[in-house]
Amino acid sequence: MAIVILGKTECPLCCEVIAAGQVTVAGQHFIQTPSHPLWRYSDAAMHYDCFQNWLHRKAFVEEYNRVIGQIVWGNGTQHRMHPDGTVTTTPVA
Repeated sequence: MAIVILGKTECPLCCEVIAAGQVTVAGQHFIQTPSHPLWRYSDAAMHYDCFQNWLHRKAFVEEYNRVIGQIVWGNGTQHRMHPDGTVTTTPVA
């Protein structure tokens, strides 16, 4: 999971610091190849508003769900990212 230090961590989309009270989108490291165009965002926290307006948001969500969303975790759940960047945990039917 992305490590966020409020007042120090920068949003990689706008390069502004993430402050207390700001809504963020954050995930875990899920892209293994540094040459992948979305690699630097796979273990980063971003301002929610920046994420909503990001040109590559759809591709990021699709890649997250392709990699992470397909895993069935030990407790029988899957983690899926929604288009707005929220992640839900649901039991596998």
